[in-house]
This record gives sequence, C-alpha cells and structure tokens, in this order.
Amino acid sequence: MPRDDERTFYTYPTAFGPVTIGAADGAVTDVVLGETTLGGTRRPAAVTNRCATEIMEYLAGKRAAFTVARAAAGTSFQREVWEAVTRIPYGQTRTARDIAAALGAPDSYRAVGTALRACPTPLLVPTHRVVTAAGKPADSVATALLNLEQRVSQ
Repeated sequence: MPRDDERTFYTYPTAFGPVTIGAADGAVTDVVLGETTLGGTRRPAAVTNRCATEIMEYLAGKRAAFTVARAAAGTSFQREVWEAVTRIPYGQTRTARDIAAALGAPDSYRAVGTALRACPTPLLVPTHRVVTAAGKPADSVATALLNLEQRVSQ
C-alpha cells in the first residue's frame, strides 16, 4: 500500500457501475462516477479502499452517511455549500434556494447550483439531494439515488 500522503486514484466496481476515487494526504479528493484518470498514481490506498467500502454500503442501503475524510478543492463559498448539503437528512431533499437561504444569502441560489455542479466528491457530498425548484432530481443518477434512500428510509 502507498503512503497516505501520496496522491493516488483507483477505480472500484459498484452496483451503479465503476467509481473512481482520488485521494491525497489521507483524505478523499475526488469521486467520479465512471472510470477515469485522475492526478497521481493509479493504485488503491487505505483511504480509497475505505471510501469504496462506504460507497458500496451506501448503495446496498446499509449506510446513510459517510465518515471517510474529505479534502475537496474549491472556493470557500463552494466548501460552505458542500458542507450545508451534507446536513440534508438521508432520504430528504432541498432546493438550491433552500441551501442559499440556510447560508444567509437567499439571492445566491444560482451560485449554489454552480457550486453543486463543481463538487468533486458527489455521493460523499449528497448533491443528489438538491432538487430543482419544481422538486425534480437533476438527472437519472440523482433520481436513482433518491429512490434508493427513500426506499431504505421507509
């Protein structure tokens, strides 16, 4: 196993298809749905293995929150948005307008949407729980993840 301070990435098979996880300094920096190349060396690390296990437990309906350390690169506003999104309860949804209001900047809902699309660690940051103003998930992956959460939480 490589040292945790090396930048690594590895692709893991999951029930939703391959997930590529990047890490550096003992924390997850990227989660990409699909197989891709990220910065660093392609090999598993302790933190990417732990993250993959947590993702598989989540997809199996056995985990509602992630505990693996995250170190996603972003602006202070983006990190504030991502942290707010991690507080959305499992199986529930909010809109970008709700998140903006919770941050004390109700007119920043468009910037919230931009921050969500830029999030390098989806799943760990449950961006799929942020729905459109009409209450619809943003895409088919978000729909599937919300359906999973709502089925498990019933």
